[in-house]
Amino acid sequence: MRDLRRIDVRAGVKNSRIAFDVAMLFYVEAVNQPDAALSVDQIAAASGYSGPTVRLVIKRLLGAEVIRPDRRVGKTQLYALTPEGYAGFDGYIAAILDFRQG
Repeated sequence: MRDLRRIDVRAGVKNSRIAFDVAMLFYVEAVNQPDAALSVDQIAAASGYSGPTVRLVIKRLLGAEVIRPDRRVGKTQLYALTPEGYAGFDGYIAAILDFRQG
């Protein structure tokens, strides 16, 4: 478990499980659909976290440039994973797979 935690630290995953969960939702959506974008309501429904909690996490992920505002649908803002965010998760998943094989 310590080795996996070191992978997390190297990948920049801090101690925020909620932020990681939300960012992972973006990653999974982007893997399945390259032009995917999610709203706060969609994230809250998929994750089980409250809207205010998701908004706080969105603000942190925007600041870290993991996600970016994508487009609006009516009054709803959609967010998408940045290329850097996508590459970061690719590296994280690769490190976990390497760890499992090692």
